[in-house]
Amino acid sequence: MRKFLLIIATVISLPALADNMQGFYAGAAMGFVDGNTEDAAENGVDFRSIEFTGGYKYNSWLGGEIRVGTGASSEAYTVGQGDTAYDINVDIDHYESIYYRAESANAIAKLYGLLGYSNVQTTNSLGDASASASESGASFGAGVGFVMNEDTNLNFEYRQLINSSDNDFSILSIGFDYRF
Repeated sequence: MRKFLLIIATVISLPALADNMQGFYAGAAMGFVDGNTEDAAENGVDFRSIEFTGGYKYNSWLGGEIRVGTGASSEAYTVGQGDTAYDINVDIDHYESIYYRAESANAIAKLYGLLGYSNVQTTNSLGDASASASESGASFGAGVGFVMNEDTNLNFEYRQLINSSDNDFSILSIGFDYRF
């Protein structure tokens, strides 16, 4: 009878042990976006971004998440040379991403990969004239997270936010997430 009660108690307590391995999470990150282009003076076109994340882990290996971000800085670059040089201001208005997340975790850290789809909207301004453009496409990345406490993780990651024929944005970010 004791063995039976011990087995029952163990089976009942297993979901309590798995709480950190599944469930909802939310987070935020600061990103450094590389526009993967240069202006006429060979200066890189780089941005800063802020993003918010919401997701759900189905089990200890698989999950899905949605991210929404906005540009925290704009970038000015020069087109042309001499008397025909023009300064163009570029902003990331917002971006949205949805990812499938595969993750391997232990008590100290987690290693994860992201595969999904992103939409990025930018605005280019020259004087009083401006034009907006939106680009969508495949997005992928990888990251490592370190456990700060039972519910909070500190994450470092690299993503190819979008890579299309017209635009190529990669992002290096540092952020945190809180597991509910």
